[in-house]
Amino acid sequence: MIRYSTKLAVWAALICLLASAAPGQEAATPDGRGFFLSLSGQQLDLRGDFSGEMTLWHFEKAFFIPRLNKDFGLGLGIGFRSESGLWEFNVLRSNQRALWSGTESQASIYVLEINGWGFPWKHSVVQGYYLLGLCFPFLIVRDGSRMAGSIFDASYTGLGVNLGAGLLLNLGHRLFISGGFKYRFMGFFYVSGGGKGRDIQDLTVGYQGSAWGQWLRAPSLGLTFGIGLIL
Repeated sequence: MIRYSTKLAVWAALICLLASAAPGQEAATPDGRGFFLSLSGQQLDLRGDFSGEMTLWHFEKAFFIPRLNKDFGLGLGIGFRSESGLWEFNVLRSNQRALWSGTESQASIYVLEINGWGFPWKHSVVQGYYLLGLCFPFLIVRDGSRMAGSIFDASYTGLGVNLGAGLLLNLGHRLFISGGFKYRFMGFFYVSGGGKGRDIQDLTVGYQGSAWGQWLRAPSLGLTFGIGLIL
């Protein structure tokens, strides 16, 4: 099966080829502004407490905290671009392997993002950018919860901040591509899976162990690349 990142690279190359071959295409300029649609590939590599070595409990209910493999997700966005920067609302999805205590399963990560980009170089075909934003992650781990002998999916809800930097290349008035790095510091504060959901801080480390007492930390650093089309 072709991965999301491979599909994205093919689509981006095709759009760029069509844009460069279109009759009357104007020279590249950074002056394009307005509402835009975007397609992106973003690498997710959750670390921190997601090591695959911990189980959190609430009486007879267990939640297995998995180790997730590093992979690319596909993002779709809409935003507004000006001369000095842009605002973007993006929805990202990634499917990954989940591992814990010798067990392998699957996980789906959904991330809603609101990002602001700033352009230090305003009048250049190639522009650097810095990024600051908020993210709202939602993680579903298949068969990641147990209660009274039954198996359930575990669903985690969280929030976080985004920091990033990279380069943006303008391909005419309406088309631009970008590539860089994005660091996400995410924390998950609520989990559900069979019966009533729970505040993660109230769960215990192991059966009848001490209270966990904090959010699940999930920092992630990875590549990101994308293409945008001004409407």
